[in-house]
Amino acid sequence: MENRNSIDDILYWAKRAYGAKMVPGTSGNISVKCGNSIYLSASGVCLGDIRGIDLAEISSEGQVLNDVKPSSEKLMHLEIYKKRPDIEAIIHIHCPYVTSFAVCHKEINEPMLPEFIYNFGTIPSAKYALPSSKELADEIGKYFEEGHNAVLMQNHGLVAGAKTLKEVFYALESIQAYAKTYFAAKFLGEIKTLNNDEINKIKALKH
Repeated sequence: MENRNSIDDILYWAKRAYGAKMVPGTSGNISVKCGNSIYLSASGVCLGDIRGIDLAEISSEGQVLNDVKPSSEKLMHLEIYKKRPDIEAIIHIHCPYVTSFAVCHKEINEPMLPEFIYNFGTIPSAKYALPSSKELADEIGKYFEEGHNAVLMQNHGLVAGAKTLKEVFYALESIQAYAKTYFAAKFLGEIKTLNNDEINKIKALKH
């Protein structure tokens, strides 16, 4: 594997995700693409305890190339890589704060933080499909093909992709912080969102 997304990187960022309470228990999965191979966390493994022997190597067509059973979300990872050649790293999380939006079938879109507007805008909510199914993979793939880098899955969780695992983790950490801020603000009172003029000025910073 290339140094940009090495096996050591997978182990490191998987454990960071677990430590950040994004993937409780044996939930969630992580993968990187390297050449014609994809390295994906094994089925049933806790990302906090993951070791090198817990990584399945699969081809871009989905053929398992070693003796490790890959995560049941293999099809979703493959579809994202297929739809977005620029993405080379994926992490799927079940963080309770973030998943709360998924179980309410609610997009993450309140324009309350400038950095979130700048980096994400809206995180869409993909309709429910059976976990590990082709239907779920196809549904998620559509949103990534449209240019989204993070997508909620109704009654399930969230998946995000980027060039490197470091970028994916930082994006997920930002999303998690947004979700925590949202619920804390709801507890304190009414959220005061930014207006359209303020939102447009933030978006203009990208150009």
